[in-house]
Amino acid sequence: MSSLVRDIADEYMHALAVREPSAALALGRPSPARALADLSPEWLEERYALQGGVLDRLAALPADAPDAVLRAALAERLAGDRALFDTGFTMRLVAGLATPVHLVLGSIEGLAIGDDAAGRAVLERLEAGPAAVREYMRSLARARDLGRAGRFTGTGVASARQIRILADQVAGWVRSDYFAGIERAVDLSPAVAARADAAAAAMTAALSELVGFLRDELLADAAEDDAMGEAVYATMAASMLGSPIDLDEVYGFGWSELERLVALSRELAEQLGGSGGDPVRSAAALLDADPRYRLEGIEAIVTWLRRRVAESVDVLGAEAFDLPPTIDDVECVVSQASAGVVYYTPAPPDGTVPSRIVWTVPSGLPVAATWQEVTSVHHEGLPGHHLEHTVNRANADLHPWQRYLCEVHGFAEGWAHYAEALSDELGLIRDPAERLGMVLGQIWRSVRIVADIGMHTGRPIPPTTLTAETSWTPALARTFLEDYAMVEPDLARFEVDRYLGYPGQALAFKVGAKLWSEAREAWRARRGPDARLADFHREALALGPMGLAPLRALLLAD
Repeated sequence: MSSLVRDIADEYMHALAVREPSAALALGRPSPARALADLSPEWLEERYALQGGVLDRLAALPADAPDAVLRAALAERLAGDRALFDTGFTMRLVAGLATPVHLVLGSIEGLAIGDDAAGRAVLERLEAGPAAVREYMRSLARARDLGRAGRFTGTGVASARQIRILADQVAGWVRSDYFAGIERAVDLSPAVAARADAAAAAMTAALSELVGFLRDELLADAAEDDAMGEAVYATMAASMLGSPIDLDEVYGFGWSELERLVALSRELAEQLGGSGGDPVRSAAALLDADPRYRLEGIEAIVTWLRRRVAESVDVLGAEAFDLPPTIDDVECVVSQASAGVVYYTPAPPDGTVPSRIVWTVPSGLPVAATWQEVTSVHHEGLPGHHLEHTVNRANADLHPWQRYLCEVHGFAEGWAHYAEALSDELGLIRDPAERLGMVLGQIWRSVRIVADIGMHTGRPIPPTTLTAETSWTPALARTFLEDYAMVEPDLARFEVDRYLGYPGQALAFKVGAKLWSEAREAWRARRGPDARLADFHREALALGPMGLAPLRALLLAD
């Protein structure tokens, strides 16, 4: 049944669908008006105004209008998006692996050009790529001009560090002629092959223009200082979490957790045979060589991954969740890359590609150590991202905007990090070795809190046994990641560069989990001692993706 709130959301989605393929797909349109999202400054400003109009219409509705959940989610998200735009971040976005040009790459990467409908869609996105790159360049130039005119509360140009990183990345794609190497079907017709050649050449030319623009024009207006400052950082953190926070309280929480977890990691390491001045690294070396935790070969890794996912389904369905029947619809995949990481990709609305849990392992002999990555499997799979996405997609009561387009870092990453601790609570973390891996992951997320807030707001380092330094630098943040979370140096450098380029997003994980846990405890206190964990999870996830502030308010409403 329609309502005024749903009508407003419908109209908003239809307006988005003209410029953004993701909205068209969410509406069930198999052929979007555009192959790639509009990256132009005209659309970014038009969308900002459109969001303001939606907020005005929602505010004018009676307080008791139906669809209060959709109204709360939509109002918070659009207000958060507009606040982010007002800092200048949306239009000037330059950050490692998170720029619009990376989204262009991601729409093509790993897919094949072919003569069938799916293959032609890949080609159409490649052909649309050059125009998208030039739209992005115009947005960066427009942000610079608006920044000079004082339109933003922050800067209109990203920091010099971020511009150099992106320029170097894109220059690498140009040197390698990356887009000419996009996979093609074996029996590709000559006509389509010719189109692919022309599109790849045009894409390389557009990217060359982008490198020149970044280095020769935009860099001149960029500051060497990466810090956002207190006011802008607070706005960005609130937008990422979907909830305002007290930065002093969160900074103190991050330090308290970091010191607690580092001590716990050393205690666990000594139980596992670690010794010397660095028992954690010593224990890690023993565990990496232990055949109980060592997998060799793709088949062994995939088998282990499938088994752990299946076992998680059994435990979660028995104790903590009412699982939808589609929970098993996920592929477990091993991909060989230069560095190991586990990640999740949800199925698109049309279901043409399945949801996947992907474990990348170093190229060459595929070897993986389960003790350190099992917590990532729970974060990305069950009860983390895959469970949350599957529940959302199975909930036909949610509006399509909420099911497919509402993205709140604190909701999604906070849930996935909450899921890591929940896995331990439910016995899915099986022994001290796997628990050490989980704790190292939590240390990593704790470093994110203190380093991100410290570098961007200038908060001093409190007295601690972890360092004698009193102020944050990128080098110190890298050292914390390497020394206490055992993050590899190259990944630590990437991580810190990401924090500097995407302020506040790093809080989504552990601070998001904190807000999820606090909502759970408040809900339990309200419901009484007999309240079931499964009931909390059902009620919370049934609300759908939204900012963490409205989530808590709705959970605790009469």
